[in-house]
Amino acid sequence: MPVVAFLTGAKQLSIDLAEPVVILRGSSVDNTTHVLEGEVNVVLTRPVLASQVVIKFIGKSYMLWPEGIGPRGNKLYHEKKIHEQNLVLQAFFDSPRGEGLLSAGLHRWPFQFLLSNQLIETIEDEMAKVFYYVQATIHRVGGMVAVAKLRARRDILLLRTPHWSDAALTANSLPTTSIISERRLDICDATICIEKSNGSSGTPFPIAISLSPNMKHVFIESISVILTEKRVYRLPEFQARRMELHGFKVTLSSVTSLVDPALTSTHGLVSQLSLKEMRRALGVKNAHIPLDIGPFQHRLNFTLPNCVHLNHTSTFSEIDISHCLKIHIELSSPAVDGSENPKRTHIHLETPITVLDCRLKEDYNTLPTYEQALLLDPVAEEKDLDGLNASNGFFLCPCYLEYKKKRKCSRKDWLKLRDDVQKTSTSATTTPPPSPSNEDQSFEDDLNNPPPTYASIGAKSWYY
Repeated sequence: MPVVAFLTGAKQLSIDLAEPVVILRGSSVDNTTHVLEGEVNVVLTRPVLASQVVIKFIGKSYMLWPEGIGPRGNKLYHEKKIHEQNLVLQAFFDSPRGEGLLSAGLHRWPFQFLLSNQLIETIEDEMAKVFYYVQATIHRVGGMVAVAKLRARRDILLLRTPHWSDAALTANSLPTTSIISERRLDICDATICIEKSNGSSGTPFPIAISLSPNMKHVFIESISVILTEKRVYRLPEFQARRMELHGFKVTLSSVTSLVDPALTSTHGLVSQLSLKEMRRALGVKNAHIPLDIGPFQHRLNFTLPNCVHLNHTSTFSEIDISHCLKIHIELSSPAVDGSENPKRTHIHLETPITVLDCRLKEDYNTLPTYEQALLLDPVAEEKDLDGLNASNGFFLCPCYLEYKKKRKCSRKDWLKLRDDVQKTSTSATTTPPPSPSNEDQSFEDDLNNPPPTYASIGAKSWYY
């Protein structure tokens, strides 16, 4: 029996979700299922004649093609449906005409969708998008006069995390996310350790580098760390394909020595480079940092570009976004033949990495240090917890703030988060956005000619 609600207005149809975000875990080939559940509510001030109540879960892809596609090359965008699930919440099968009367008051219909882990995650690239939403519809019947349907819509986020699959969890040991490369050269022994192969945009990305010289008069001339993003757009039905390549020079935020402090501070056996000297080695071509005093063993903490410039890695073949990290170290040593020109030795490391969605930076990317975990009091005051979160030091982008606002965030928590962001933005110094590397000329060409905006080519909004 519906509860009569004495409210003003004719009709109010809404969708309440238990969680507006679906977390896809691990690879898209993992055979797991996720649940999206909620409730459809409608408030009627008078009886309504309807045929059925339906809710749909729909996924669409939208691509911009400024160069034009199709037989005449005049189609500038393309939208298609990539997923759809339908649920009939109420139908009137007993009625001869399949119609029924919804009495005045409040009506509620719970629903539940089972979503496969093989679904494509939400993509929000400037040239292509993948988005999902649920839409509830009440099909009204009006006799001889056409009556508009009652509709309500809620957007759904599908985010993919680097969780291990069930097969990996049942193994004797979990695979590590770090990448280690060792090189044995004539002039030195080099070890490069990328501590994690995945990270969200705008978050710290540490890399440990160890260089132990095997001869005298060995110098570090330059260290270059570049993150490349490759975007491949495909449309099989039109046999269209476009590729873009972008390069970003990651910013160095801090430097930590990996040598025993007693050797650096007391005895002075091993030199310790400052942040200024390390930035000089990363910014100039001939830094000329000597290795005669001791080996170079430092942990370089970089910061990945934020989501304004960087997309997350995708698993969609038609919107294929992949990332690669390139590390280049140049060393100089005395020439073997006795000439004045020193010998140059190059160390290259190129490895793929996974960039997660920026909205996952706090939940799946930043962890407290060992000391913070020991000192963390579960009944600590809110200001202490805020200080712990602020110490993570990642970039708070607008989409992350909106995500935190929608996902079980009370008004008090949202106001506190907004105030903290405003204080951080006013106190912190502004830094320029990451610039493309000069190592590859194709990177400069892509960044000097950015893709057009939606409005410049007259495309319609991608939400509808």
